[in-house]
Amino acid sequence: MSPTYDEIFAASFERILGEGAYNPEFIGRFYELFFAASEDVAKRFEHTDMSRQKTMLHDSLRTLVEFNQHRRLSPQMERLALAHGPGAAAIPPRLYAVWLDALLATVREWDREFDTQVDLAWRLTMAPGISYLQFGYEHPPRS
Repeated sequence: MSPTYDEIFAASFERILGEGAYNPEFIGRFYELFFAASEDVAKRFEHTDMSRQKTMLHDSLRTLVEFNQHRRLSPQMERLALAHGPGAAAIPPRLYAVWLDALLATVREWDREFDTQVDLAWRLTMAPGISYLQFGYEHPPRS
């Protein structure tokens, strides 16, 4: 029996980040690719404390994974939407595709078993959270 996309994602995530571990090289490489992908993205991070930002990305990945697993709005997911919404970072919905492409390019480099199934598993796992964040830009959650 073939593994589910949730299982494929979990195995890839484990290969890259370990069980809850923080992989600073993976996160650093992601930001290199993300900034290189868009001048708009790079400008948005000009005055950002990248050490703090890298920790926040790790936490955000966990939040997106949990949102996919439970399909329930958590306080963490709501905070993520508020932090990226019009009243804060104001991340336009179009930039989430750039973010996802940079994330998958990084996964491709780091996961020795990367293939089209792993690519799709990551996309399917991130999709609900990204959709919520994009929706939240037009319909911000109440703070």
